[in-house]
Amino acid sequence: MTCDQAQARTATHPRWQEARELLGYIHRLEPCSVVGISNIGKSFFMRLLCDPEVQRAHLGSEAEQLALVYIDCNRMLEMSDQGFYELVLRCILDQLREPIQARDLTREVRTAYEAVVSPPSPFHVPLSFNQAITALINQLQRRLVLLFDEFDAPLARIEGRVFLNLRALRDQYPGCLTYVTATNRRLGEIRGGEDVGEFNELFAHHRFYLGPLSELDARQFIAAFIRREPVTFDEADIRFILEWAGGHPGLLEAVCWELGSVTGEPVRDALQDRIIHRQVEERLGSSLNVRSECTKIWRQLTDEEQAALLALFDPGQQPNPVGLTSLWQKRVLVANGDDPQLFSRAFTEYVQRQHLVQRPEARGIVVDVDSGEVYVDGKPVPALTNLEYRLLLLLYGRMGKICDKYTVVESVWGEAYINEVDDARIEKLVSRLRQKIEPDPSHPRYLITVRGRGYKLVGG
Repeated sequence: MTCDQAQARTATHPRWQEARELLGYIHRLEPCSVVGISNIGKSFFMRLLCDPEVQRAHLGSEAEQLALVYIDCNRMLEMSDQGFYELVLRCILDQLREPIQARDLTREVRTAYEAVVSPPSPFHVPLSFNQAITALINQLQRRLVLLFDEFDAPLARIEGRVFLNLRALRDQYPGCLTYVTATNRRLGEIRGGEDVGEFNELFAHHRFYLGPLSELDARQFIAAFIRREPVTFDEADIRFILEWAGGHPGLLEAVCWELGSVTGEPVRDALQDRIIHRQVEERLGSSLNVRSECTKIWRQLTDEEQAALLALFDPGQQPNPVGLTSLWQKRVLVANGDDPQLFSRAFTEYVQRQHLVQRPEARGIVVDVDSGEVYVDGKPVPALTNLEYRLLLLLYGRMGKICDKYTVVESVWGEAYINEVDDARIEKLVSRLRQKIEPDPSHPRYLITVRGRGYKLVGG
């Protein structure tokens, strides 16, 4: 296949422009660190870089000079230096397909691999690994590029001497060997120190922030979902998905599922679209998949980044410029005229809830459904049991409305218990919950009994 044919075939591929930039670094053998928030598509992107057609489309015949090896660090058999070296050589043996005349090289690498797996002594583990890399560089006749995906845990947990060794190999063969890493945080935020610091220095000038998909790529993602699942989305639906997910692949998938579960016939008028979208908006607030995606993004942000986001929703605070700059780099913030906005409505509402929960002056009961934590007048309450939490979630979701005893049993215990749970059992559960959330349980302010009708939660 010619370069022009490869480019025509792959030009509509998601992350096309990002792949062009990264392959430029790789072609120049410049180490590069790919950083992106949770589920933004780093693994897909790293695999895309290893696609020979994508390489030829961007680099032409010079792609043949490169040997890219994709290494998914989640496949490590154990979190150790031996586990790391074993995985790298296993991936090399699995992915490199050399002609008949290179069979001696394959045997040499396999012998080194076996020595890593069953070493005569611990000393032989790094030695055998280095022998395999040296053989590849000397005999492969291509420049070796190791792409470390899901690199956060190995960097944080395995021995620092591994990274000193990787740095030494790169220094020994600067024109033949380079690395690409993919992590949720910047390398220095995951781990510092002298040993790892020297490895991190390799990437100091080439950090690539992978942001949400472009609108064109996001539309292609939605189109693929439509082809794969029995759903019907019109243009208004697609705009709704883009607004809520903002090009984040994990959120795109979650919002597509929620919308797809309620959409009807493919031909709908504007009023029907508005009604359906209002229904889905209510579902998104409690969607486990949406909350899970947002929680993972939030927890992987640094303290400075979280504080800067919270400050955006507080008129009395000025966001920390360091945290704000970092959020721009990671594309958590995007431009909206002269004002910054978060990349998606779903994550915007998540951060707004975090702001309400964490305000010291917050009054009444606040449930952080993402973390499961409960606050009363801005202070955390003792841990709730499963039944207590289920009852509180039911009442919290219907704030100010009466929930009869039938609804309580169905939501807390389950429909199968309708005839087994009596009034006394419900009252005992309500009493236990009051002991934890009421300032004075004998004079409840928040969890109110409406005699003869049921219970309700009020703002205080």
